[in-house]
This record gives sequence, C-alpha cells and structure tokens, in this order.
Amino acid sequence: MVLNAHDFGHGIALAVEAAQFAANHRRVQKKFLNVLKVTVVGMAAAYAIIYVLVFFPLLLLQTGNMMLATFLQYDSAQTTLSLLSTRGAVEHFLSTLPLLGLDIIVHARPSLFSDVFFTMLGEVDPEYARILKAWPPRKFRWAKIKFTVQRLAKRYMMTLLASYLSRIPLVGWMVVPLGSLTMMAKFVGYPVAGSIALLLVVSPGSRHSTIFIFKSLLAMKDFSSDLLRPYFAHLGAKPEQQVVFYKQNESSIVGFILAFYFFVQLSWVGPAFFILAQAAIALFISRQTVRPPEYTSGATWEPVQSAKKDE
Repeated sequence: MVLNAHDFGHGIALAVEAAQFAANHRRVQKKFLNVLKVTVVGMAAAYAIIYVLVFFPLLLLQTGNMMLATFLQYDSAQTTLSLLSTRGAVEHFLSTLPLLGLDIIVHARPSLFSDVFFTMLGEVDPEYARILKAWPPRKFRWAKIKFTVQRLAKRYMMTLLASYLSRIPLVGWMVVPLGSLTMMAKFVGYPVAGSIALLLVVSPGSRHSTIFIFKSLLAMKDFSSDLLRPYFAHLGAKPEQQVVFYKQNESSIVGFILAFYFFVQLSWVGPAFFILAQAAIALFISRQTVRPPEYTSGATWEPVQSAKKDE
C-alpha cells in the first residue's frame, strides 16, 4: 500500500492532539507518572545489576593487571588496551539499556501499559473504554509464536538471498538497490522508492542511510504493534487480523507513529515518550475505529470490521 499524504498528515495531527490532551488531563498525568516510576525503577535495577556483574570484575582485572605488571616487570599495554576496549563496549551497551529495559518491562508487565491506554481512552471516550474493557482479553500465544518465527525466517532468508545474489559478477551490484526499491515501494510508493534506490546507485556511500531508513520503517511497524496491543488483546485479534488492520490504516498509523518514534529512540528519555505514545494511541483508536458492540458470551469482533471509512 502506498502512503497517502492526507492520511499521513492526519495521523501526525492526531498524535499532536493526543499529546496535548494527555498533558491537560490530571488522571492521565497521574497514570503516566505512576507507570514511569515503575519503568525507571526497573531500568535502574537492571543498570545496577549489570554494573555490579560486569564493571566490578573488570575493575578487579585492571587492578590485578597493574599489580602483576609492577611486581613481575612485564609489558601490560596489550592487556590494558583489551580491558579498556571491553569496558568501552559495555559502556556503549549500558547507554542503550533504558530502551532494552523498557522492552523487557513492556513484555513482562503489559498490564501497566494497558492501564495507561484505558485511562486515556476513558478520558477521550468513556463509553468506548467501558465497552472495550468488558471484552475479555485473549492471548494467542502459539499463533503469535508461529507468526513471529515465520516473519523472522522470511527476513533472514531474504537477507541471505540478497547476500548471495549480490556476489554475482556484473549484475550483483543491482541486488541491493532493486531490493530496497521493492520493499520501500510498499510504504512510500515507487516514485519515492525509485528516487532512494537511484541515490543508492549514484552514491554508494548513501547505503548506510538507505538501510537506516528501511530499518526505521520496519521498526515503526513493530512499535505500532506494541502500542496497539491493549486494543488487539481485548478484541482477541489474531496476528493475521492485526496485519490486515494495519494495512487498512497504514498511512495514518505511520504518520501517528512517526510523531513519537524518533523521540522514543532517545536513550534516557525514550521510555517517557513511549508511555506518552501508549496513552496517545487511545485517541487514535477512538477517532479511527468504530466502537465494538456490547460483549456477550461467545461474541467476536474483528478489528478489520471496525475501521472507519473516510468521510
């Protein structure tokens, strides 16, 4: 599906409106702060554990290396450089720890973020929140595992195939540009994707930028899945149904997600923006979907049925 400029802009506008709405309502602010506290404590605990388990032994090794070099009179320069290199790698890992800690908490305590979603939805549309919350959340663990494995296997095979094809003499250089063109065209259409692929051919040095754009597009899809989890869970949406819903609302979802995505990637403040985005998605759901019916035993309601038609 090619991104629609109008829907894309509408998604960004909804994100801005939702952020302003959340900032002006006390219940949402209180829930935001409570979840942020739990998240920060969890990340701080993970940081402390890793620091003790990794940095303390490294400090002991550095001290021991210095003492042995002093008493045994040997050149410790190579060992010192190795230890410093290891320390630098660990410090780089710790700089990304808030996002790693956030990812762990999101999957370990999904109820925290579901509460943020329903608190915001209760402020935006109390009736929608009441009806949706009445639907018992359902988990399709095997379906999710199967879907995830198939997706990862497909991506791995495509990457492996591209790696082998790119080694073919004379035509191998075209594999990455054509692959980028085909994949990006699904998001932005062939004109824009063609321009990016042409830039990759004319300027090979832009390859890292092209890969960054493509990885960001894939990451935004995963980000949207995390934010929409409370909505999908209560409607019992299977992975295949979630994909259809995403395709129906792709342009507006990408615009909405883009308004938060790069802020979420910021190391130490990213978790706060993720929680804000989790609250904000409730306004998106209330505006872009039809309210499901009252729950009755055995009832089903597919998200693809609830997508609103453009007015």
